[in-house]
Amino acid sequence: MLSMNRWRGWVSAALVALISAVAHAQSTPAPQPSLSKAPPVWLGLLVMFLLLAMVVSVSLMPSKRGHQD
Repeated sequence: MLSMNRWRGWVSAALVALISAVAHAQSTPAPQPSLSKAPPVWLGLLVMFLLLAMVVSVSLMPSKRGHQD
């Protein structure tokens, strides 16, 4: 019986510590984002064009099917 009481004591102490840590984390303000400037538009368009070219090229590749398919 004594070991069960010790186990409950450790669990309760851990829960109290966890709850207080969560409460402390919620009370601190969120940091402000430090984005100095947005990336250029042409870079996004270039990435989009490259991804589109890859998808189209893979879609147009002939399938390697034999006469038994």
